Amino acid sequence: MTLGQRIQEYRLRLELSQEALGERLGVSRQAVSKWELNAALPDTDKLVPLARALGVSVDELLGN
Repeated sequence: MTLGQRIQEYRLRLELSQEALGERLGVSRQAVSKWELNAALPDTDKLVPLARALGVSVDELLGN
């Protein structure tokens, strides 16, 4: 499973839209979409806030 697939799976479990997740992180809906499509990766400074917003550890988010 890719990072993008994990982001999407955790987001959907929380019933969050891409826009809602983006607002929590201070990024656009398009950025979240690109992450989920594996067209781009989140900046490293977004990994901890992203994991927190999704309710998982950074290790779990990264598939470790």
